[in-house]
Amino acid sequence: MTNAEDLDRIAIRKRGTVAFFDRVAGKYDRSGPRFFSYFGQRLVDLAGLPSGAQILDLASGRGAVLFPAAAAVGPQGQITGVDLSEQMVVELTQEIQHLGVSNITVRQMDVENLQFSDTSFDFIFCGFGLFFFPQLELALAEMRRVLRPGGRLAVSLWDQSMDDQWAWFYQEVQAHLPPDPTAKPVPSRPPSGELDTLAGLERALGEAGFRDVRVTLEFHDFVYTDDNDWWEALWTHWTRMALERIEQVNGAEGLALFKRDIFEHLQTMRQADGIHQLFPALLGLADK
Repeated sequence: MTNAEDLDRIAIRKRGTVAFFDRVAGKYDRSGPRFFSYFGQRLVDLAGLPSGAQILDLASGRGAVLFPAAAAVGPQGQITGVDLSEQMVVELTQEIQHLGVSNITVRQMDVENLQFSDTSFDFIFCGFGLFFFPQLELALAEMRRVLRPGGRLAVSLWDQSMDDQWAWFYQEVQAHLPPDPTAKPVPSRPPSGELDTLAGLERALGEAGFRDVRVTLEFHDFVYTDDNDWWEALWTHWTRMALERIEQVNGAEGLALFKRDIFEHLQTMRQADGIHQLFPALLGLADK
């Protein structure tokens, strides 16, 4: 049974997640190469959606999964997206209206307390979201509850090798922050436990009661057009936390010095067509 201290910790973590995504919602997955959209399309492709299916997309963000899923199921299908961030829901709703997509609805909702009846959906997606749920077992239980018998869950997460791709960046972050033994280190990405491995994700889904679990690892090379394209993209996802910490501690001048040093390193990643960065993603499917 969860005690009061645990409930406080869970509530604080959720408020922090909402505050962060409210800040980035306007430009989320809209600067630099669209890596969330790319892997969202891959997850939809792997799930094998039939025409007319009823879909639930969790932690929808700006629609990286929603839009390709809506196209896959056609006008007879229905896509429901949920996100804990109110601002993300606002931005996504405006985009749906702008594009004139008629088979998508979006709601603000906590995945650990889904406001849907049992066995409501044929497919459930969660793109790069599992690591944001402080009570993962409860979130997975809710997913299984609202999934119909024979339905399919499709999830994606960053593989642990992502840390290698960003190690140099966070070394620079620590170099630009004054020593403070009481300060928590800037996280390189949301805490994921063992979800960031093939075996760990397979085990988590299996222990949640899903069957026929299969997880694959895919790499894709993304290209930023120039240094500023790369820098602007940093402000739209988890790396923003590091930039905000540096600016908070060292001010605008300190952030400018950090940017200068980062740009020096970017030259080692540059090729003829731009700055290359390899992103590794785990794509998991499981059935009920």
